[in-house]
Amino acid sequence: MRLHLSPRTTRNIARVLPFPIIWSLTGWSFTLVEYGATGSLNSDPDTAITLGLSIILFAGLAMASLGLLVGIVELVYLDKLFRDKRFLLKIVYKLLIYALIMLSMVFLFYPIAASIELGVSFFDSSVWDKFYNFLGSRTFFSTIFQLTVCLLVCLVYAAISEHMGPNVLWSFLSGRYHQPHEEVRIFMFLDMKSSTRIAENLGSQQYFLLLRSYYE
Repeated sequence: MRLHLSPRTTRNIARVLPFPIIWSLTGWSFTLVEYGATGSLNSDPDTAITLGLSIILFAGLAMASLGLLVGIVELVYLDKLFRDKRFLLKIVYKLLIYALIMLSMVFLFYPIAASIELGVSFFDSSVWDKFYNFLGSRTFFSTIFQLTVCLLVCLVYAAISEHMGPNVLWSFLSGRYHQPHEEVRIFMFLDMKSSTRIAENLGSQQYFLLLRSYYE
């Protein structure tokens, strides 16, 4: 049985999918840089998780899941929720929401990773001893910094994609537009009945809000 998705759903999926990819690639980049700088997979065994095969697989899944969650929250909910807010308020609100999301994921994923590393139950005291050592340590702040960088990269990508289109950015990066290229485009021209009279009655600001809702 073939699954039929609406154009809006297909577009949202295409917009969200790059987020887990960006988070995974950025996370692995930090890991490689740290390994190159320290020459070790764990420079602080008391607070950091030693990277083994199972931890690497779990970390990749965790980063992809966090990226997917951020993509859904940003593009499906926050983009519409804060569209009418001032820029400064929008940034503050988003930072608070993402801070809660990232801290929640760290508090969830770190104990799971520690239990995998130590080979004990999630509720074992050694897992939570290591977790408490992790909080407030250099490793904790390094983790928050890495997650913040991942978030900023994703938000920049989202802003560019929203203004240029979800596939245009990748086309520029891949060199597709470095040479003349033919594409099929569909243009829709719309006219609102009595738009001039409506604009005169509403005023410029209210008419702008009406047009934005109309296009959506």
